[in-house]
Amino acid sequence: MSLIKIIKKKLFYVIFLSFISSTTAYAKEYKRIISLAPSITESLYELGMEQFVKGVTIYCPKGTIEKKIIGTLIEPDIEKIISLKPDIVISTKEGNNKLIVEKLKYLGFEVYVVNMTKNFDEICTNYVNLATKINKKKEAINIVKIANYSLKKNHNRYKNFNNLKIFWEVGENPLCTACGKSFINDYNYFTNTINIYGNVNKRYIFIDIENVIKHNPDIIFIMDVKTKNLTNICEKWNKYQMIKAVKNNKIFIINTDSIFAHTPLTFIKNVVMLTKIIYGEI
Repeated sequence: MSLIKIIKKKLFYVIFLSFISSTTAYAKEYKRIISLAPSITESLYELGMEQFVKGVTIYCPKGTIEKKIIGTLIEPDIEKIISLKPDIVISTKEGNNKLIVEKLKYLGFEVYVVNMTKNFDEICTNYVNLATKINKKKEAINIVKIANYSLKKNHNRYKNFNNLKIFWEVGENPLCTACGKSFINDYNYFTNTINIYGNVNKRYIFIDIENVIKHNPDIIFIMDVKTKNLTNICEKWNKYQMIKAVKNNKIFIINTDSIFAHTPLTFIKNVVMLTKIIYGEI
């Protein structure tokens, strides 16, 4: 065999090994996953990975298989995480404690961090990126296509309706609302409504009741946090009959488990749910 043929053969062998190595790295299987946020947990369930989820926070959807609770979004229990021997921990930039994430990395755990989301497009991008990490890209792309089609269909159905004004109460004391840079604002876009604070270039802000009165919303959506006394919250608003939403009995409690566990599928489900509340059965 000539020297050139030998070199070509060895070069092919090196390239082949490099390809196999890179493919193997890309196709790493994760069988012991810990999720540190509801949106991550819901995404894993939708992508058919529930059997590999070993630990979740107290705020995460439970699913159909029993899992260990490893604490809250802000304060996960590192000792519990260590005991579960995860091959990957998945967190988010917007909900998890950065110091905890860095400590987990320091301890040698692989940590994948999902970016913040400001709108539906970013929800889809993060969803596909996460799916790619766990080798479920094809499934994620199909889910995103279904969600986009359903959103467009729903949006077109209500596009000629009057734009009702919405106030989102995401925190009670102090009073907090969602603004233009929150993904919640996209619920207004796809339901053809107006977030009364949608023009504020922030994610969330603290406000006072007087400011809400000034904007005079047609509908008030209150985020249902389990620790809230919802009866007292609704009674608090009843004092302000000058607000259209209060006068017309248009105050609604919304389940935060659904709203904040945002994936492409839960987003379209929430849009459908919200349009039914806003417009009724049409």
